[in-house]
Amino acid sequence: MFKISIVCGSQRRDSRSGKVALFIRSLIEQLGGFETYLLDLGKEPLALWTDDPAVQEAQDQVWLPIAAHLRNSDGLVFVTPDWNGMSPPAMKNFFLYCTRNEIADQAALLVAVSSGAGGAASASELRMSSYKDTHVCYIPEQVIVRNVSAMLNSPAAESEQDAYTRFRLEYALKVLVEYGKALTEVRRSNVRNFELVPYGM
Repeated sequence: MFKISIVCGSQRRDSRSGKVALFIRSLIEQLGGFETYLLDLGKEPLALWTDDPAVQEAQDQVWLPIAAHLRNSDGLVFVTPDWNGMSPPAMKNFFLYCTRNEIADQAALLVAVSSGAGGAASASELRMSSYKDTHVCYIPEQVIVRNVSAMLNSPAAESEQDAYTRFRLEYALKVLVEYGKALTEVRRSNVRNFELVPYGM
């Protein structure tokens, strides 16, 4: 079964980004035929990543079960709030944990969340800074959920903007699935040699 993992990058326990992540999960389940895994970093925070050997065992105890879900995924969705024009520390910290090719050559969809009319900056930041050594493959589509307080609050859309946001999410998820299928062949090809070339340029 095709598995999609969703990572919510807000540090708030009951965040509006978490609301968006839950809506995405329900949307995937409505599409049918998919398994989902949701990691909400507000409810399951990761300690600040470090390569200090003294804390490696404790760090791995928390991370390795999460890594197993990510590694067994066919597609990824990253939900990131826009805080002061940036992706928050919890989201960036998550990518620091991805040091063992957990998300390498996997199709990923970025969903940015804004309380106002912004949101593009955090998505652009992740496209620029999080792919190089993780080898994640962001698809061309992305979704920005603007005015998030008024979006995705009920089973049916409550405004034209709400309806359009729902349409773009469903459309982007369908594109993600097809990219995910295609990248499965890349992972199976064994063309990658992460021992020889572990880092991007």
